[in-house]
Amino acid sequence: MQIFHLTTAFLIMVVLCSQPTSLSAVTVIYSREPVTKTEGLSLSLKCTVQYKIHDCDIQTNWWHWNIDEPLQITDPNKYLITVNETEIDEHRLRNIFLKFRSLKLQDGGRYQCDAKCLNSGTAAKGHLLVLNVTADPYKDLKLSTWSGQLKADAAALAFSATLLLLWCY
Repeated sequence: MQIFHLTTAFLIMVVLCSQPTSLSAVTVIYSREPVTKTEGLSLSLKCTVQYKIHDCDIQTNWWHWNIDEPLQITDPNKYLITVNETEIDEHRLRNIFLKFRSLKLQDGGRYQCDAKCLNSGTAAKGHLLVLNVTADPYKDLKLSTWSGQLKADAAALAFSATLLLLWCY
């Protein structure tokens, strides 16, 4: 009597080999969905790095791909990068948030998060995340700050005139 069939053994091997956390010391995870936002708004992109605590002193980076060349994101006047970590068993999860204070049209493009174990050299990269920044349709419209005040003044004047006329008669 045969306990395992050849196809069952093959499927078990496929499942075990497809688990990146069981084979790799570091894994990069984030959404694959493109992001679309309007210029002028703030935006936060999140990248999660999972790594084994005992195997890895971790270094993480966000990159902006300009044409075909990656540029490391380091400008604190344009971006805010925050990090928080949690520990689960022998793994650590590091969340790296890339925050845009005020999106500009030129912020659109491809972004990537990566991580590297400094002691082993093991590295992982996430896929390219597409950010689409759309033009603000109200950007060039000038609203008068006086229009609301003038309406209020006109209403107060009409009310005062009505009271004066009623008082006189």
